[in-house]
Amino acid sequence: MTEPSDAERRTALFQAARAEIAARVPRAGTASGAGTADDEPARALVALHEQPNREVFDTAAGMLGDDDPITRELGVLVLRELGPPGELDRRPFYAEAVPRLLDLLGRETDPRVLGFTISALDYNGAREALDAILPFARHPHRRVRFHVASALPGLIDPAAVDPRVVPALEQLCRDEDADTRFYALYALLEEIPGVDRERVAAPLADDPDEQIRDFARTLEIR
Repeated sequence: MTEPSDAERRTALFQAARAEIAARVPRAGTASGAGTADDEPARALVALHEQPNREVFDTAAGMLGDDDPITRELGVLVLRELGPPGELDRRPFYAEAVPRLLDLLGRETDPRVLGFTISALDYNGAREALDAILPFARHPHRRVRFHVASALPGLIDPAAVDPRVVPALEQLCRDEDADTRFYALYALLEEIPGVDRERVAAPLADDPDEQIRDFARTLEIR
């Protein structure tokens, strides 16, 4: 029996990863801003992340222009974690991935794909994407706003925080989605320097979400 070639193995991995994503989509976004199914293991996708080579990159990058949102999502998710992060969290194909992701950010209409594109820019250490991402803090879909709250801490220069970031996160602390509020609150209390933490936490000490309430109240006992 002939062993499959590298190209055949790679094709099979992409097919398996696409099936993993397709299985998530109908169930995702139920009660969480991230979608509970997105937390399930994606073995084929992880296997692709562990192969940061030209062939995997080119295949994933080519998917960003596909008409099918599941295929675009697969391309984004491969580029999000293709290879280990290096200096400033930049991954091996940072210089080529970021322009492609920014291009997609400007034209994507599917909320899942859009949210993961924001996440992928964060995972690639793309601080230059901050200007493009900040307006999405007011996006009508909670999935997109969730990913903004999650991504903003990774897009700042800690030595010179952009003055627009704290107001954007404070706005997201008032979001209707509890996961978005929690991530925004965590960012302000734990990840963004120079924040008046007591002022930020006080309004959320009576939040309807128990996790947010408890986290906001931890300031009182520190």
